[in-house]
Amino acid sequence: MANKGSEIFDKKNAEVMAELIVDPSTTDTLKVNIITKILESREGINFFQTMFEENLSFGDCPCCGHQNHWAIPEDQLNQMGWVTSKMDKKVSEVTDEKTCPQWQQACAKKRITT
Repeated sequence: MANKGSEIFDKKNAEVMAELIVDPSTTDTLKVNIITKILESREGINFFQTMFEENLSFGDCPCCGHQNHWAIPEDQLNQMGWVTSKMDKKVSEVTDEKTCPQWQQACAKKRITT
């Protein structure tokens, strides 16, 4: 069991890491390293689960405003109880050439465009 001093130290460390992550002058590399260390400290929880629980990947599509967990694969979301087609009626459960001529069956899995 942790003592009071180490709990205060851990809390202060967490506060400093959070400040560094949101600071615009912090490099992306350092932000990734900090987030990686935080994720590693959560024993028994995988990367995607942490992203899901903390809403790190949830946001609006810049093109259409559709909200989703963009950085988490659909099959990982499904394992955590999130089925995009059930959460958002605009998303078809199954796609084909008729519903999505460009992406067809991959439509539900496509999240990132360039």
